[in-house]
This record gives sequence, C-alpha cells and structure tokens, in this order.
Amino acid sequence: MKLHDDGDFTALSWVKQALDATLAQARESLETYVEQPDDLAPMRACVEHLHQVQGTLRMVELYGAAMVVENMERLAEALVANSVRQRDEGYSVLMRGMVQLPDYLERLQSGHKDIPIVLLPLLNDLRAVRGENLLSESALFAPELELPMPASAAGAAAALPTADLRAQALRLRLAFQAALLKWFRDERASEHLRRLVDVLDRLRTISHGAEARRLWWIAAGVVDAVENRDLEASVAVKLLFGRVDREIHRFAQAGEAGFAAEPPRELTKNLLYYVAQTIASGATPASARGAEIRATYRLDTLLPTASELQHAQGSMTGRNKNLLGTVSAAIKDDLVRVKEALDIFLRSRSSDAGELASHVEVLDRVGDTLGMLGLGVPRRVVGEQRGVIEEMTQHRRPIDEGALLDVAGALLYVEASLDDHIERLGATNEGEEDGRTGEIRLPKAEVRKILDALMREASVNIQQAKQDVIAFIESPWDHQRVTQIPRLLEEIAGALRMLGLADAGELMTAVVRFVEVELIAHKRVPTAEQMDKLADALAAIEYYLEATREQRRGRDRILEVARESLEALGYWPLPPALPEPPEPPAPRPTGAGQRTETTPPRTNDLASGPAAADPSMSHSASALDGSLPTIEVAPGADLMDLVVGEAAPQQADEHDVSGLRLAETGLSAPEPHEAESGWIEIEEEIEEDVPADDEVAAGFEGAAGEEIDDDIREVFIEEVEEEIANLRQQLPAWTRATDNLDELKAIRRSFHTLKGSGRLVGALALGEFSWKVENMLNRVLDRTIPAGPSVVALVQHAVDAIPVLLGALRGERGGRANIAGIMETADRIGAGEEASVPAQSSGTRKVRRTVRRRVRVEPGALPAVHAEVQAAGSLAGLPR
Repeated sequence: MKLHDDGDFTALSWVKQALDATLAQARESLETYVEQPDDLAPMRACVEHLHQVQGTLRMVELYGAAMVVENMERLAEALVANSVRQRDEGYSVLMRGMVQLPDYLERLQSGHKDIPIVLLPLLNDLRAVRGENLLSESALFAPELELPMPASAAGAAAALPTADLRAQALRLRLAFQAALLKWFRDERASEHLRRLVDVLDRLRTISHGAEARRLWWIAAGVVDAVENRDLEASVAVKLLFGRVDREIHRFAQAGEAGFAAEPPRELTKNLLYYVAQTIASGATPASARGAEIRATYRLDTLLPTASELQHAQGSMTGRNKNLLGTVSAAIKDDLVRVKEALDIFLRSRSSDAGELASHVEVLDRVGDTLGMLGLGVPRRVVGEQRGVIEEMTQHRRPIDEGALLDVAGALLYVEASLDDHIERLGATNEGEEDGRTGEIRLPKAEVRKILDALMREASVNIQQAKQDVIAFIESPWDHQRVTQIPRLLEEIAGALRMLGLADAGELMTAVVRFVEVELIAHKRVPTAEQMDKLADALAAIEYYLEATREQRRGRDRILEVARESLEALGYWPLPPALPEPPEPPAPRPTGAGQRTETTPPRTNDLASGPAAADPSMSHSASALDGSLPTIEVAPGADLMDLVVGEAAPQQADEHDVSGLRLAETGLSAPEPHEAESGWIEIEEEIEEDVPADDEVAAGFEGAAGEEIDDDIREVFIEEVEEEIANLRQQLPAWTRATDNLDELKAIRRSFHTLKGSGRLVGALALGEFSWKVENMLNRVLDRTIPAGPSVVALVQHAVDAIPVLLGALRGERGGRANIAGIMETADRIGAGEEASVPAQSSGTRKVRRTVRRRVRVEPGALPAVHAEVQAAGSLAGLPR
C-alpha cells in the first residue's frame, strides 16, 4: 500500500520541513570537512544525517529519492574511508545532490507526479565516482506487482502434478524457442510473434500460482506491443525474451513451489517497463491485453510524458521557494530604499536630482538579479525606471513629480511580480488559469493572501465546533453545548462559497442540517457510529481546507469521505431545511382575576394503573395554595437514597412553594400497589451548612476495579508541574492583551490537558475543576462572553489553586483554596452572569441538595395530590 497516489503527497508535507533541516545540516557538515579534511567528525555527522534522510524517504515511500540518498550516504562513507580517488569530484557531486534533492521534494509537495527518472543523472554520477556500474532507466521503475490480475489472466484451478507440469512445460518451451528463433531470422513475419503469444497463453492455462501467471501474461502483452508496432524490437527487448525462455525451463524443473519460492520479479518488472514505454510515446494499445495491463498496474502514473519529464527536469535547477524567498527579501529591501529616497526627495521639494544618483546602482543590481531569476519583464521595467532616474541626475531630463511617482508605482509592480513568480513556482503551466477565460484575475500572491485570511477564520470556527462536540459528549449529551455549532459551520460554508468551492460548501451545509435537526430540534442522543461519521465528515472538510490552502492536487477526492459519511447519516444528498415550528395557540382567558392556561389540567388518578403515568415525563409537584394533604415521612427515610446534585443557594421556583416535587428523569412513577398503599417517591431540596473554605483533600480516586500504575501517576504529577509552569508563563501575556485569542487558546489547552489526564489517572477533583475552567474559556473563545475583568480574575484564581490541588495529590496537608467557589463562579460566568470568586473565610456556606425520599400519604389523599401536580405541571409548561 502506498501513502500517496497521483500528486497527493500528504505524508511528505508532514516531514518536508524536517528533511530540509537535516539536509542543511549534512551540507554544513560537508563544508566543514572540506575546509578541515583532517577532522573526520564532520563527515561522520554528514553520514548520519544522510542516513536519517534516507530512512524518512523510505517511510513515506519515495523510493527513487531514497535510492539517491542511499548512494549519497555510500559516497560519504567512501570519503571517510579514503577509498575515493577523485575526492574533489566526490565533494562536488555530493553537494549537488544535497542542493537538488530539496527542489525535487518541493515539486512533489506542490502536487506533481513523482518522476524519479529525472534523478537518474545524479544517481549515476554518485555511482560513477565510487567506480560502480551505472543504472538504466528501469532501475527507478517501481510498479506494484502484488495488485490482483483480471479474469483474462486466470490459469489452472489447481496445481498440476509435478510430472505432468514438467512434461507440458518442456514441450511448450521447445515451441517457444522455435518461434523465437524464426522471428529473430525474419522480424517482418508477424506469424512467429503470434506463435509466441499462443505458447505464453498455453503456459498460463497450465499455471496455478500467481507469479507464473503474471509473468506469462505480461510477456504476452510485450509480444502484442511488438507485433502492433507500439514497441520497437530492440536488442534489449530480444534479450528479455531470452530470459523468459530460461524462466520457462526453470518453471518446468522447479515446478509451482520452486517458482513461487524464487519469483522472477526483476524480469516481470522489466517487461512492464517496456509496456509502460508505449504510454510515454503516446501510443494507444492495439490489443485488449495491453489495455488491461496498463489499467491493472496503473502504468500511466509510473512513467512521465514528454511534457511532464521536461517540467520535472526544469525544476531541478536549485531555484526552490526557500532560495527565491531569500533573494526576494533582498530585492525588496533594495526597492524599499529606492522608494523611500523618492518619497523624501518629493517631500523636500529639492531641485538637486543628484541626491538620487546613488540609487541608480541599486536598481542596476536589482535588474541583474531579476535577470538571473529569469524574470524578463520585471527586469525590463526596473531598467526603464533606472534610465528615468539616471537622466534626471545627469540633467538630461527635467525633474517631474509625476514621472517620479510613476517610477515608484512601477517598482511596486515589480514587487508584486516577484511575489507572484514565487507563488507560481512549480505550477504545471505558468500561464495556466484553470481552464477559465474571459475573467479578471488577481495575481496569485494576492489570491493566496485572501485565501490565507479566509482559511484562518474558517480554521478557528471548525476548531471551536470540534470543541463544542467534545463538550457535548463529555457533558454528557447536554444539547445546549451544540447550539453554537450551526452558526460556526454556516460561516465556513459561506467562506467556501465565496472562494468558489461550492461542493465543499454544500457538504458543510449538510453537516449543519444534521446538527440542527437531530441534535437541536429533536434533541436526540446520537449513537457512537453517528458521532464517528460526524467526526469523519468534519475532519474531511477540515483536511480539504488545508489542501486548498496549500494548493495540493486531487483535493476533490478528500470530499468523497465527507459525502460517504453524510450518506451514512442520511443527510446527503442535502435534505430540505427544517420547517419553522408552528406558533403556539393563543391563551384562553378564564375570567377576570383568574390565571390564564394554555391547556386544561387532566384529572387522571395516579392510582388508576401504570398507563396513567408516563415514566418518561418529568413532573414538578408544588402546593399552589399551601393546602397539600398531610404527608408523613416513612420511618427510616431520613437517610438520603440519592444525592442528585449540589447548587448554590437560590430562590425557590414560584410554583414550588412546598419544596417537594415528583422524582424527575431516571426515577420511575409509582407502581399501582405502591399508590394504593399510600407510598410515593418524591424529590426534596434541602439546605445545609458546609465549611466555606475547607482544607483541600483531593486525591487519586480510580474507578472501582480500575488499577492505575503508580508510575503513571508519578508521570501525571510531573505533567501537572509542567502545565503549572506553562500557565504561569502564558497568563501574564494574555492579561496584557485579553483580545489575543492565540494566547488564550494556550491557556485553555493547559486546562484541557489537566482535565483529560486527571480523569484518566483518577485525579477526579482536579479533572472536574479543570473542566469547569476550560468550559468557561470555550465560551470566551467562541465569543459568547467577553474576556472581561471577571474572566481574568477567575483564571488567575484557578491558576493559583492548581498547586494546592497538586499538593493534595501528593498527600500534603494544609493547602487551602476556594475550589468550590471557583467552579461555581466559572459556571456562572460561562452562563453570561457577572460573578466573582467569593472571598475565603473560615465560616460556613449554604448549599442546596436534591434528595430522593419515600413518603406516605394519608389514605384517600392521592387523587388530591395528583390534581395539584397536574395543575402545577400545566402552569410550569411541563408535560403532565
């Protein structure tokens, strides 16, 4: 399996920067050794660097480039061993390889085909210096022989007995030799070639193994190409047929097993190379077999056409983007000095043009440099402006403010042309305009700037959307977490449409539609498979954005992943938009001074059976007038059966006067026998005092049955120390510029790391604490809340509290921090409130807990209780 196909070298883009740096280090080591040949250490370092480059190239499956670096490494080793006679030539060719290889890799990174044949001259020079044999073009030809063959290449259903196979193969070999000899004597007689094809086809029909069938099938394809004049019957081709004859003899002697143990891969590859040569020559295969061989082994991607080869050879000039970028910076510095001199001259309204004489030489230098880069038009423009300034300084032309402004404008054009030339470097055709005509186009450099700006904004949105999805999963399934996602992704879809990327925009709209319908409108809890498909679609579009920004080829194939994922979700093709919800019915007045109800209360009795109460519904029971029947708590019911949660002290709901309500989600409705006996389950909010700033006593709390190695926890403690250091370094930078989202992202990332790692190793208190702060920072990053003084103060409190939590993890006592207050304040700020962390004190604070109890109601009172519940539910707008 290859990591890349036509023009898609994603893996190379991951390692290209490291490869360039390592090659630069190898080049520096070689230069040091040439200056000080008595010290072998730099040359040994050069060998190590080249070995590292070779391994990386093989990892990303660029075998042609890896072969070149392998020979560079061998030459460097030979120089260390002093076994190279022509050492100066060895230094030269080694340096040439280090300079040309980055150009070749840069061409691949730009999305062009891998054409290692252009490296052959360099490869042979490296071998010649060491006195080794030179290689032919086929040495860099690397087809995938393991690809499955079509039905036309099928053979025997089972291996023939050894004796039968040997007898038939030997007879067929004699026929092959006779036809081959006759063809050698009379190349114009095509019937001998037909006889060769018949013999090879019969060999294939008695062969069972893939290696033998592949050889006979491809060899017959080469004979077809020779017969149809698609391939010249050269000496090399005839020698290959002689090797085929020897393989027939080996097949007869060794049988299927022996042939499979030592397959003739090199011969098969050489035969395929000559089939591929017919593609390079532009010939159309006259036989069906030739077309099948081309398609099976994708030969059209392995050998270049004449134009592709010419382009690849032109790229091996040393003029890569890094070099041109350096030269461009120097040229721009010179042009800026000239423009500044013109600006000062015009402002001073001086009449002495001699002040500009020194800049004539600067423009001469700029023009010569542009000529070396092959930029003829910009060089001519610079020469014309140089002539204008020179004529003014020599008083052969009057000083004209308009002419000097024209000079400055022309120099601005030269700067833009230089940027555009660097941007176009490696393009298939310098004049190519994507097949569209009659349109006004910006220079590519300007297009890239616009593209970069849009892509940066889109990247911010998609990252925030991903964070919201993660928060939605971790909450768990709090649908409020996804309400911002449609807006974020719709902005990306709009940006894609602005760039003319309508297909990607439609796919992003489909993602938006899935979130709006499934997660927001219907509030469904997605399955793991659905979340995987959603993640795949988002990742594919994000990767497409990166590929578009880098102008990689084959970007449309990336969108296929998004389409497949959305099809699995049922949202591709794009479904119609979600209809607007209907208007609620108008309230019905019930008389003066009376309440207004949208739905009359129902009077079903709770004791009438299971169908009378839907367990999935949530009820809010309250006394409307304080006249609930007498309720008696069952003996022993003072203990809490379930603590649902903890909330800050707040006013009770206006419909919850008694503080009692029926059990909500997760608690079942009373069974009939319970209702008849007068027992029901309720939830009650109680208020109690807890220490306000108790000593922090957080530790590792692994889940039941979970065994976490102490070494892992030690590593986690070290990680917490590192994140504390990072936060203390990042916080001042952010507080100086709170609108800098990049600085805030670094802080958020630290809390995210503490959350994830803490939960993993059982440091639950630290994990939950970090999650509260991270969740609030997410709201700042998506601009839901501003980064005001309350946010800054809370982050400062949180950073100061983490060392206390770390001390508790280590078992240290005495650390005090208002952990609960910070978490509560983070929730309130994240919800849009203005809040601050309460000051530490040694007293107590009020908290409210929701507890579940079993209580007994007086016999006969249940219908009245239920009626009150129904009325309360109606007024609260809840399902009854």
